[in-house]
Amino acid sequence: MSSSSTPPNRKGIPLLRFPQLVRNEVFEYWDIFEIYQFSTLSKVTKSISKNMKKPKTSMSFEPLGEYDKITLTSNRGEEGYKYFKFSICPSTEIWDTLLNEYDYFRRYLSYIYHPVFAENSVETFGSLVEHVQDIFEPDIEQVDFKCSSIDEEELKLYLNWFNGYKQLGKIPEIRVNISGLAFKVFLENWKLDVGTLIATPETSELCPVDFKVDHLRRTDCVKWVDFNVLRRFDCVEASTDTYFSNENMNLFLKDWKEGRSYNRAYWMDFLISERVKWKKMLEGLDAELRDLRTVRRTFRFNDNRQVWDYHGGFDIKRIDGKVATVGYCYFQVTENEPLRPEMLEEYDRVVRVWNSEDNDDEEEVEDVIVVPEGVVDEKRYIESEKSERRRGRYEFMMIVW
Repeated sequence: MSSSSTPPNRKGIPLLRFPQLVRNEVFEYWDIFEIYQFSTLSKVTKSISKNMKKPKTSMSFEPLGEYDKITLTSNRGEEGYKYFKFSICPSTEIWDTLLNEYDYFRRYLSYIYHPVFAENSVETFGSLVEHVQDIFEPDIEQVDFKCSSIDEEELKLYLNWFNGYKQLGKIPEIRVNISGLAFKVFLENWKLDVGTLIATPETSELCPVDFKVDHLRRTDCVKWVDFNVLRRFDCVEASTDTYFSNENMNLFLKDWKEGRSYNRAYWMDFLISERVKWKKMLEGLDAELRDLRTVRRTFRFNDNRQVWDYHGGFDIKRIDGKVATVGYCYFQVTENEPLRPEMLEEYDRVVRVWNSEDNDDEEEVEDVIVVPEGVVDEKRYIESEKSERRRGRYEFMMIVW
């Protein structure tokens, strides 16, 4: 832990009286917290700190954390990443107690903690962010709203601070792990466009939103995502569970086809509330079924970090000529591998139903599972395979080429 105080029986070094070259030699050995401490001494030291040669850093926020509020991450090459965590703490006594009671402050050498002695408030948090950003000019990485219990009025204060502090620019990633009314407060009051939103509320409700989201990531059952939210988010990519029905998805696709909404959409992956029935979902969309065996198209997603092959699917053309392909994920996606037998079986079933004159109201499909040699627990294997295939028939995917 760095400190600006002088140890007993030692004299301070008149650093500012040294020649510039000598000072630079000293500064080169300082870590993030030593630079920060120096920058808080006076306007002169702050100006010097801003002009020092410093490591490139990224900044993350935990505004609702009890102590740790800001993390500067620095890549130290062979040493790996170092995480410098600024902890707002009301007194030295409390900090000493934390050091004695919680060994995680000392256990991980890559995590380095530094106290900022002040009362925990939005004002203190804001001043610290402004000062650290002014000195280190870090890249903004993410904001993490995480708290088991939070006063909604205090949350609003933090949200208003972020909305008003334009120097952060667009937030690359926000993680929200709060539930109930607090999550509703977040959705209604956050106003900044977001790169990636990862939201994991245990409970929530529908409410209006007023910001865009490039990438929506969510897994469990979602009660707060409806079409009004999706239209306002105007996502480029979205992967989420929904309560949408086949009829709902038909309206979603018609909005896209007619150019009314979702104009930025590139990749959508929705787990809907019932088994996908393509004739019902694609009614009135002039969809063209492509052959799973011969049509393979490659697409990139997740900021180009993942590459998949998509086989077959239904092509739909938008009024401006853009083409989207919709279909399953489980039965139509591969990663540089051959088609699995169940993919071919499902395709044959889809073709048969699509070309029939009956509505797609057949009963749930009964899969026949072939157990490969070497499987120890055949019953568990069959149950697992059937469960995956049932779930696969609830998953809708859309790619816009």
